[in-house]
Amino acid sequence: MCKDQIVTEEHHRRPRSLGGTENRANVSYVISRDHKNWHTLFGNMNAYQICCQLNKCTYKPPALKITCKFINGVEVLKSGENYSKKKTKISYAWYSLFKDMEFEEIIKYINNVWLDPSYHLYVIK
Repeated sequence: MCKDQIVTEEHHRRPRSLGGTENRANVSYVISRDHKNWHTLFGNMNAYQICCQLNKCTYKPPALKITCKFINGVEVLKSGENYSKKKTKISYAWYSLFKDMEFEEIIKYINNVWLDPSYHLYVIK
């Protein structure tokens, strides 16, 4: 592999363990390091669990609230798990994945790349 080559992986926006498929709308191609960091933060959580985790996040401005809405397709009834509970790992993963983004930018990025396409996160001020 060339040193300038970027390695990407398939990210299943709805995890396969929660009924996600290989459908093109459910797969994002992401940098391997970012993929690992995403799963450190959110494991294979469903969209509502991700929303809840973001609302508890110390990096979220206190004046903001995140809400999750089902927009189309098939709802997920199962819960996910397997995220890290170690504060140092979480901190590293957060800063590595979201770098210098404002919180509202982070939510847009999550919606566009990481989140189950049947759901959408909204910021409430």
